[in-house]
Amino acid sequence: MYNNTLVKKVIMLFVLVFSFFISSCEQAEEGNYIQWGSENEMANDLISKGRYHYYNVEWDMALSYFKAAVDHDSTSFASYVMLAWMTPAGELRDEHITKAKKYAQGKNETSNLFVSILDLESGEGLRERRHKVWSKMHALEPRGNFIHYYYAWTKPTVDERIVEYELLLEKLKSADRSYAHVVNTLAYAHYGKGEKAKAKEYFDEYLRLYPGNNSNDSMGEYYFNEKDYETSLIYYRKSLEHFRYSESGRDKVEEINALLKK
Repeated sequence: MYNNTLVKKVIMLFVLVFSFFISSCEQAEEGNYIQWGSENEMANDLISKGRYHYYNVEWDMALSYFKAAVDHDSTSFASYVMLAWMTPAGELRDEHITKAKKYAQGKNETSNLFVSILDLESGEGLRERRHKVWSKMHALEPRGNFIHYYYAWTKPTVDERIVEYELLLEKLKSADRSYAHVVNTLAYAHYGKGEKAKAKEYFDEYLRLYPGNNSNDSMGEYYFNEKDYETSLIYYRKSLEHFRYSESGRDKVEEINALLKK
């Protein structure tokens, strides 16, 4: 008969070696992504949720998650970048930028390029200047979905953006990743081109994929622009059911109610 203790030791040794092998493989495939995470799992979870809401233009919620992330990990440079993006000019924004630069030291090139976007001058040609940075990041790590999204978003023309968004959409679908935010962006891109039927298809799909605050807000905006104020009001009220603290949503409901009373 086999010695049970010896068998257990062999099994444990195998598990440890196998785990080390898997861990080594994952580290080898890390690539040149923005180094969002840290050893603080709570902060990592908050950052992930913050990015999700930022993607879906739910900036109030995104802001709260990134604020919470730096409470748990005060060295999260990427969270400070996002906070700086969402904070008006002033001392608080300057503080976020300073911390982003400080804690990005020693990070990879892609992470430092991400921080460098904060130094770009506003005004004419900003999209082009941003695109140069995102292009460098995309070249360093073409697999990065966050990078790919903003590489597409900063392309010069709406037609170029649509083509790149469609490429990203297929990549996310094939990887079984969330892609609702890309559908929403495509809806607005087509609407901006005057392709309203195509835009409506995407708005409908966005609502199906993500029946939340921003999908209802987007549909409300679609009907508002089409001057169907009654239907628009229904969707804006639904968006507030998902996030009642939305100031823009409450303002829009008031605006529509005023229009309907005329």
